[in-house]
Amino acid sequence: MKIVDVRTVIVDGGFRNWVFVLVDTDDGLTGYGECTLEGREMAVAGAVQDFRRHLVGEPADNIRRLRRQLSRHGYWESGPVISSGIGGIEMALWDLLAKSLGRPLASVLGGAVRETIPVYSNAWYFGAASATEFADCARRTVALGYRGLKFDPFGVANFTIDEQGLSQAVERVEAVRDATGPDVSLMVEGHGRFGVESALRVVAHLAPLNVRFFEEPTPPGDHAAIARVARASCVPIAAGERAYDLRDCQRLINAGVSVLQPDVIHIGGISAMVAAAELCDASSVSFAPHNASGPVATAATLQLAALAPTLLMQEMFAPLDIDWKDRVAVPALQIVDGHVRPPDGPGLGISLDGPEMALHPYLVRDLNLFEATSILSRPVRDQGHDPAGK
Repeated sequence: MKIVDVRTVIVDGGFRNWVFVLVDTDDGLTGYGECTLEGREMAVAGAVQDFRRHLVGEPADNIRRLRRQLSRHGYWESGPVISSGIGGIEMALWDLLAKSLGRPLASVLGGAVRETIPVYSNAWYFGAASATEFADCARRTVALGYRGLKFDPFGVANFTIDEQGLSQAVERVEAVRDATGPDVSLMVEGHGRFGVESALRVVAHLAPLNVRFFEEPTPPGDHAAIARVARASCVPIAAGERAYDLRDCQRLINAGVSVLQPDVIHIGGISAMVAAAELCDASSVSFAPHNASGPVATAATLQLAALAPTLLMQEMFAPLDIDWKDRVAVPALQIVDGHVRPPDGPGLGISLDGPEMALHPYLVRDLNLFEATSILSRPVRDQGHDPAGK
């Protein structure tokens, strides 16, 4: 089974574009991967095409050797573009290997330790501004079967947050807690915005609200800053979506995070995610993979969540994502009582629909997280219908 082509397909995914990787082999199989990198789609697609020359003609099952060729042997080992490009390619290679064996990926990796995955919802609150709107969105989401909600209540706050901004954020969290009751897990997202001083002020207000964790309170890469927050915080600290290799994961664990959140794309693929899950097990740290991209990455992440020893919960956007997500990749996933079953077909367990993807071409989009035009201020379902991406 030799590689004959490596392709990327960019598909509009609402507030971001999905970048899919398709690896074709000489026996007619196609492996699916994903290297979505919000706002940097052309860069990561270019990296995949740059890697193509190292892949065509190679045996598709030489996964570890090929991954090393693209990373360490290529000198530029990691970073958001390099690691995400490698992650998409390696995902597709594992999909091919498992497909060739007629088995789900989790089975090929040694077998699942759980049949269903506990999940929490993200993006459910996009477009909400007032505390009342946050509460209304929370009620609707819990009614869909979720038992965990994550959200960013901080508006346009950046490195610091003033008293008014902090009061508004706390009011939103309180409203969501009142709307959902004590049995729903709430996670608060910081998006790496705060300095240590503001992060600790936020922690002091979150503590009485029974928040499950406070995610990425300080800028990614500043391990000293997150260590200072983690040491002083009575709220568990989570981070890792912008970890680009295992070294980053180890540094975050050493810094004192209670929950590690690597992304199967950005950490560089399946092998690195399995290793990160084992790092968590060895360090008694919870594993809660980041998952804000498209349906291929979701399928891969669920295969890995099924075998992770210290899994806490799995992030999901479905079914609150754009309408065509479940038509681009089949079969669709179903949330039942706060859990989802990983796809059980061969490989990642999903298939991409070429004609459906063609209906949703690439659109220029930026996240603008700390500005009035942020994706957080626009309802998810409206974003797929805005040709300007505003």
